[in-house]
Amino acid sequence: MYFVVYEFELMPSTLRSATSVSFVLCLTDISIVLLQFIVFNGLVLLSWVGEGDCCNWTGVVCDNLTGHVRELHLGNYYSDEYLNYSLYQENSLGGKVTNTLPSMLVELHMSGCELNQIPVGVANTTRLKVVNLRWNIIWGTIPQWLYTCSNLESLSLYLNLLRGEISSSIGNLTAIVNLDLSANQIEEKMPNSLGNLCQMESLKLSTNDFSGPLSYQLGNFRHFRLLALSSNSISGPIPVSLGNLSFL
Repeated sequence: MYFVVYEFELMPSTLRSATSVSFVLCLTDISIVLLQFIVFNGLVLLSWVGEGDCCNWTGVVCDNLTGHVRELHLGNYYSDEYLNYSLYQENSLGGKVTNTLPSMLVELHMSGCELNQIPVGVANTTRLKVVNLRWNIIWGTIPQWLYTCSNLESLSLYLNLLRGEISSSIGNLTAIVNLDLSANQIEEKMPNSLGNLCQMESLKLSTNDFSGPLSYQLGNFRHFRLLALSSNSISGPIPVSLGNLSFL
């Protein structure tokens, strides 16, 4: 069963949204990038038009000083009353529709948008720190390119249809602080390379099909405050190294 849950988040005072006042306008080329991105992913919002200041569009958060788009909060607005179907016409976007994101984007929130894949534009956005794709219908294995996003600090793929195993390449996400892969169908053993993620504070892997023993590498997470592993098929003894996790 699939549930759509709407979430609301506070935005830092140094950023502005559609309700803020600023003299710095969004650049035209950034507006086109945003329009192409949401059309490619099947989500088009009524306030998003091809002219005007894109910092005034629903779900767009810009930097007060530069006008660069810093955050996209699209998960709250996925309903027919906000959709602008006219933007699905290819001519309204000047030709080919692409799947890129603004280069200065720091946070991408697209929970409950009925996505069936992780937007590949994430791979080319080097400043991206937060990716929230909860409550979608993303299926298949976690794409290998996602493990190259070394600046990510928070990644949530909670409640999707992901399967297969976690690649050992997850050890490349050395900046990650919060990782939530719970409520999927991920299987096999947890890779020992998880031990490379020394900044980790929260790891949620509940309600999957993980099997085998717990990795002793979990003891490397000295900043751990939350570890959720329930509803799996994990077996064997609890590693002694977990006794090092004083914040749990």
